[in-house]
Amino acid sequence: MFIPDKSVPMTKPEALQLHHLPDDVLHRILSRLTFRESSRMGLLSRKWQKLWRSCCPKLVFTRATMFKPGNKTIRRTRTKFARRVNSLLRQLCAPPTLNKFVVKFGLRRKHTCHVNRWVGFCSKSRARHITFDFTPGVKGIFRGLADEKYIFHLHVFSVPDRSPAHIKSLHLSYVWLNTATTGFTGFANLKKLTLHKVSFLNDFQHLMLSECTALEWLSISCSSFTELTLCKPLRRMRYLSLHYCYMEKVDLEAPNLTSVDLTNRPIPLALSESLKVMEANIKLLHKSVLYGDNLDYICTELPAALPHVQKLSITSTLCIYDELQSFAKTSVRFINLRHLSLYLPLYGDGRSVGGILRLAYLLELAPVLEELELHFRFSDFVIRQAIRVDMLPYRHDKLKRVVMSGACHWQGLIELAHHIRRCASRIDCMIMDPMVRIKGLPTVDWLEERGRRIAKELLKRQEFQGVLTVL
Repeated sequence: MFIPDKSVPMTKPEALQLHHLPDDVLHRILSRLTFRESSRMGLLSRKWQKLWRSCCPKLVFTRATMFKPGNKTIRRTRTKFARRVNSLLRQLCAPPTLNKFVVKFGLRRKHTCHVNRWVGFCSKSRARHITFDFTPGVKGIFRGLADEKYIFHLHVFSVPDRSPAHIKSLHLSYVWLNTATTGFTGFANLKKLTLHKVSFLNDFQHLMLSECTALEWLSISCSSFTELTLCKPLRRMRYLSLHYCYMEKVDLEAPNLTSVDLTNRPIPLALSESLKVMEANIKLLHKSVLYGDNLDYICTELPAALPHVQKLSITSTLCIYDELQSFAKTSVRFINLRHLSLYLPLYGDGRSVGGILRLAYLLELAPVLEELELHFRFSDFVIRQAIRVDMLPYRHDKLKRVVMSGACHWQGLIELAHHIRRCASRIDCMIMDPMVRIKGLPTVDWLEERGRRIAKELLKRQEFQGVLTVL
């Protein structure tokens, strides 16, 4: 029997520490942490700092990643934010190849020295996806004060020892964009460009956009330029979004464009070469003309600009007056339109019929239309039954489903439902919904209940049997 020698001290096996794990395991652990957590791990030792440097493909600097939750004193934290970003970047003295570099904080022009350093770091690290968003604190569609904005010089990405070919996406918000500086050669491989509340020091579209031949996704909002026209085609562009830029003209040659999203006054749209547009979302801003709305533009300009669109959503006010019974017509059609949604806040005389019945022309504009959604804003008017029989129906053989919301409080809308039913004999489903489905508009319970009762009373004819549903 073995008897241990008590004079020799017993040594316990050394406990396994986290840093004893293989580097590939530690890399996986760090990659699962948030940016704030992983950067703090890099402060533990030289080994952890080296690991953090080698496995941080994403640098995301926001209020959430740089400050504790609940810190809302932005005036006191702008300088702290910049200092903390600088401190972290100093740890990456040899910039890695970054997949993403994001700065999202309400910085201004007085912080130029800091932002210049970060832009230079982006260029040296060959970041693929870059975001500089300085809009926090600037609400709504307000474009901001020009002298507050940081001036973003694009030539930084085109210095002699490097090129911007590595950049795949670029997001700039609340800056002045300077594209005319010498040495800028364009973004040859840029696929996605987002500009929000951006001011331009020079000809942005010809100096920058024309050189982005690989661009697939373009979004510009609340930015100051009057027209979007290019002398070179954007053959790879698939998505175009323009919001609240108050432009006067859009003229693009984008043969592979598939989706359009536009918020603007009615303007000329030259997209006739874009024969692959499948979906479009158009919001038309108000006209400042008495008895004027955008229906003429919808019925003439849009079919010419988007003749092959298959799904179309339009938001626009509709003025209802007896003076608006006539409107412009065209021989151009939506030849592939299957689904049409209109969001139409109504203004005018609730007893007027002719102004609303202009919408019946939409059936002629879209001969293969299958689904029609009409969403209205109601008003408190007394409805009188006065079905017009003098308006000849247009035979439509494809329409199968019709939805009308907020539609039981204007006399002309009840008559519009009758006219659509007479035109489209193959309708399988017509839904009358007294609730308002337009965002931002209030609902009134007793008006909805009254509208529900009126719809059931005025639409109980034989032709609606088995088709009509009143919600």
